[in-house]
Amino acid sequence: MAFLFGLSCPLATARAGDELVVADQKGQQKALLDAAGVDRDLPYRIRWTEFEAAAPLLQALGAGAVDTGIAGDGPFLFAWGSGLPVKAAFLLPPRGGGRATAVVVAAGSPIHDAAGLSGKRIATGRGSIGHLLLLRLIQSGAIPPPAPRIVFLTPAQAKAALDAGNLDAWSTWEPYVSLEVLRGHGHVVVDGSGLLPGNSFFVANQAALAHKRAQLADFYRRVTRAYAWGHAHLADYAAILARQTGLPDDVALAVAEKQIAAPVPLDHHVVAQEQATLDSYRKAGLVSGTDALPTAFDESLAAP
Repeated sequence: MAFLFGLSCPLATARAGDELVVADQKGQQKALLDAAGVDRDLPYRIRWTEFEAAAPLLQALGAGAVDTGIAGDGPFLFAWGSGLPVKAAFLLPPRGGGRATAVVVAAGSPIHDAAGLSGKRIATGRGSIGHLLLLRLIQSGAIPPPAPRIVFLTPAQAKAALDAGNLDAWSTWEPYVSLEVLRGHGHVVVDGSGLLPGNSFFVANQAALAHKRAQLADFYRRVTRAYAWGHAHLADYAAILARQTGLPDDVALAVAEKQIAAPVPLDHHVVAQEQATLDSYRKAGLVSGTDALPTAFDESLAAP
């Protein structure tokens, strides 16, 4: 499955005012905008860059290498709480009720519930939404002592280690959940339903928010139209996603069904909802920043 390993990360610093540099994961956002046809007649250029996971995407945002990109609430707040100069500017609420994040195991694993993860060796990305899921499972008591041994790996590394039998489980997100279940014949042990807000955000760095507001506002309006199209044309979007990313057709459809939601503006309810996410990281001693949570959000660009 070369699509797991052949990702590139061009990190040229964004400079031109007529260019918006947009970070993507697995080509999903580019595929959606292309499919919906909303990336035509742009008054600026979009330069897409590709990332395997949210953590390097957010690092690139913080460094000014890209202007905006999508990330789950967990990795976003982990990055912001660690001092990166980024803010959430646009909300993408969950459609799958937390099912897009899950702990998966390989085919034949005897682990079938969260309690069975006690003391096990589990991979995830540091600060990722998968990491957040493990923290919530541990802090809620769903995984009883002894706590699992968390191994921080990239998705490609985690997939290889799970397949080789060097891990007991992998806490991950889409499309990797569906890849493991539909193609690897593994199964979901527990997902984020009822444990995680499941929100995603379009995140922008402070330089882009200061100097590319018009481009960002236009781009987020186009994103809104693209998701509305995708919600009404799931099969068409999944076919384009499969073609552009190399994901198998059934995996692309599963991803579309879980992730195509109706974008909505940021508001104070979202901020209140995300306090538990930040608290989980702080309780685990993973972030030390003390800034008030509302400063992580910029509501001025969220309206379609």
